[in-house]
Amino acid sequence: MRWGPLLLCSWPGLPGLWCKGRWSSLFAAIGFSILLNIALVSSFLWKWSLGEAFPLIAWPAICLIWAATALVSYNRLTDLVAVPTTDTVASAERPDTLFINAQHEYLKGHWGEAQTLLNRQIEQHPRDIESRLLLATLFRHSRKLDQSLQQLREIRRFDESVEWNFECEREEELIREIISTQDKEKLEHSSTLEANKKNEWSDAA
Repeated sequence: MRWGPLLLCSWPGLPGLWCKGRWSSLFAAIGFSILLNIALVSSFLWKWSLGEAFPLIAWPAICLIWAATALVSYNRLTDLVAVPTTDTVASAERPDTLFINAQHEYLKGHWGEAQTLLNRQIEQHPRDIESRLLLATLFRHSRKLDQSLQQLREIRRFDESVEWNFECEREEELIREIISTQDKEKLEHSSTLEANKKNEWSDAA
């Protein structure tokens, strides 16, 4: 049996403090130490200094806290001492992986997959203007013009958007052209319907 992990888990907060240097673990270790010292002093040095009921409550509480934290710490010890894998390091070093994959899917015409990847990228990096701009372009191609304009408005909220003014204005211009074309088509369609109705009335007369 390896006694190292058991000894490491024998004090509340010690595993997190030793392996990760967590402040919360330090506070937990200090708090347990203070509680234990108060219980020892009130039980053996200055007996009943805090009242007769305090040791009767403190010692069961200490035992319960110690057992619970020791069990939890032992179960989580593997995660605490785990060394980051190569995949984890590579992912941390390449925050644009999702964006790059989204670009590839977009160029293939797989817009659904590209949108999913871009949404994940934006969730992780809300100020990623390049991803938002590509998402706006994707929405424009799929004729989701309101969502495209929404992304462009979101971009305008960030200070970094100044560097992307030309691209945003170009995207807005393309959207306006689509809206103008759609309005013309609707107008032409309405005119055609009216002309057909007039012809029908003329024929009937």
